[in-house]
Amino acid sequence: MELELKGRVAIVTGGANGIGAAVACTLAAEDCLVCIVDIDADAAEETTGALAKDGHCAQYKVIDVADADAVAAAFNDVHRQHGRLDILVNSAGVVSIGTVAELPVEEWERVCRVNLSGVLYCSKAAIPFMTTQKYGRIVNIASISAARGGGSIGNVLYGTSKAGVVALTMGMARELGRHQITVNAVSPAVAATRMTQAVLTDEVKSRVVSRIPLGRLTGVDDVADLVAFLASARASFISGVVIPVDGGILTT
Repeated sequence: MELELKGRVAIVTGGANGIGAAVACTLAAEDCLVCIVDIDADAAEETTGALAKDGHCAQYKVIDVADADAVAAAFNDVHRQHGRLDILVNSAGVVSIGTVAELPVEEWERVCRVNLSGVLYCSKAAIPFMTTQKYGRIVNIASISAARGGGSIGNVLYGTSKAGVVALTMGMARELGRHQITVNAVSPAVAATRMTQAVLTDEVKSRVVSRIPLGRLTGVDDVADLVAFLASARASFISGVVIPVDGGILTT
C-alpha cells in the first residue's frame, strides 16, 4: 500500500532513541524529510548520520521540548528552511517509578513538563504552519498506562501525564479538523528501549510478557508502522482516535 509520504516534511520529537528513532527511520524510508528533535545531542547526531548514510534526507535539532521558546524557534527554522511542515510526531517522553506518596512534587513537574507540556508546546508550534497550508498530521505517543492510571513499569504520575496526552489528542482533533489537520495517538504497551532499560529487568520483563496475550513486548517497529500510516494520505479521515499497540494486554 502506497502511503504517499514522499516529500513530506516531518518533525519527530524524541527521535534519537527508542520509539522515536524507529518512527524517524520509518518515515525516512517512506521518503519524508525528517527532522529529529531531541535533548540527547550525541544520539541525535548518530541517528541522523545513519539515515543520511542510507541516502535519506534527515537533520536534527538539540532542544528540550519542555522549553516553549526553544521549540518555537526550532519549528520556525524547519519551516523557513523547507517551506512547509506536514507531520509532527510527539514521541519525547520520560518514565517515572515510585508511589504518589513517596515521590516529591518536583518529580510530577518533571514528568508533566516533558510528557504533557512538551506535546502541547510542539503542537502549538506546528499548528500555524499546518493551518496555513490546510494540511497536517499530528501523531502523539501516549501509553496504555493512560487507561489504567499507571502501567507495568510506569507509575501513576506517568500514567496521568499520558492520560493528559489522550485528552489533548481528542480535543485538538475537534478543534483542528476544519483546517484538514488530523490528530491521533498511539498507545504502546512496554517496549524495550533506552528509557525503560533501567527498570526492565529480566524479572519485570517476564512478568509483563506473561500478561500479554501475544506473548512479547511491544516492538518499536510495531509502533512506527502505525505512526507512518496515521501520518499518511491513507488515514485522511481518521482523527481523534487512540489506538493501542499492546498485544492485547488491555483485554486482560
